[in-house]
Amino acid sequence: MKNNHHHIVLLLTVLAIILFGTFLMYSASSSFAYYKFNKSDTFFLSKQLFWLLIGFGLIVFIQKFNPQILNKFSKHVLFFSWIVMLIPIITNLGTDTVDRWLKYGGLTILTTSDLGKLGIIIFTSSFIDKFYNNVNDSKILLYEYLPYAFISLSIIAYQPDLSTTLVLASILFSLLFIAGLNKTNIFRFFGLGILALVALIMRFPYQLKRIKFWIGLEESHQSSNSILALANGGFTGNGLGDSTFKYNGFIPEGQTDFVLAIIGEELGFIGIFFIFIIFTFLFLQGLKISKQSTNRFYMFLSMGLTINLFFYLLINSAYVVQILPTTGLPIPFISYGGSQTIFSMISIGLLMSIARENQINLNPKFYYGRN
Repeated sequence: MKNNHHHIVLLLTVLAIILFGTFLMYSASSSFAYYKFNKSDTFFLSKQLFWLLIGFGLIVFIQKFNPQILNKFSKHVLFFSWIVMLIPIITNLGTDTVDRWLKYGGLTILTTSDLGKLGIIIFTSSFIDKFYNNVNDSKILLYEYLPYAFISLSIIAYQPDLSTTLVLASILFSLLFIAGLNKTNIFRFFGLGILALVALIMRFPYQLKRIKFWIGLEESHQSSNSILALANGGFTGNGLGDSTFKYNGFIPEGQTDFVLAIIGEELGFIGIFFIFIIFTFLFLQGLKISKQSTNRFYMFLSMGLTINLFFYLLINSAYVVQILPTTGLPIPFISYGGSQTIFSMISIGLLMSIARENQINLNPKFYYGRN
């Protein structure tokens, strides 16, 4: 195996996204901070920089960490994620509030589904590593995997966070499909997925309302205004800071869910195209790390983390232009938000750790369909 420096290239790519994205997030959030919260234009920027500082500290620590430990204790990581996700649910029992945020002293510490997502991706990678040659065995799937995946997805769905549930289910299915899931089990998973989706929509009527917005039965000013903002930006944009739709609540979540619409208005198609180019490079870098992994667990963990980061960009872009119903999923490293920023950087730290392990082990065994 050739000596490589994928961990360094990966870090430089993420740094480029963060520098570019933080600048654009500041532009999108400055007016929102002033008009809605009566704060200075750097209100969101200062918080984002604080979370980025924490994230970089985690990257420095995690990239020195041996990821094989996660394989050994994958169930423990998963159980811990369940406990954290259940804390806000149990705290609010007996009330009309269902909360997905872990809070302390009135401050939001993290979005618990971010930890749940990481936990089940680690567990799935470990499951595939352990049962790769029997991944289609119905008993093994039924007893060793499905109950754990079902509990994780159910807790996230109950919070309620249907969008994260659907994205996470897609990631898990992708990993199992790559591992060799046969046609029979593919149809079974699809059937279970459709039934679960219908049940969730019936359980949470607001999701049905989002679908009505999407197909045009009801009007959504947020989605329609995002289209108008993109159209107003055209090919080259109106110039950095010159968005009109970020004022007066025309796009109420311009610094988070709909930051891409503001970017499109200010920097045009060229700005959005650049974001896709650099994220595609990040995606390909993650796949290189996965391809050169020294064991199957590393391969599937790096693949799951990479797919997760790229899926979020694709889905956010899709609902900004109304290809998909609004989900509220942020763009990693660009949208404002502490929890998603920190866990995205944890993912990068793990990818860098795997890349370093690949570099150290110069005679790896590759596990593409054989022991």
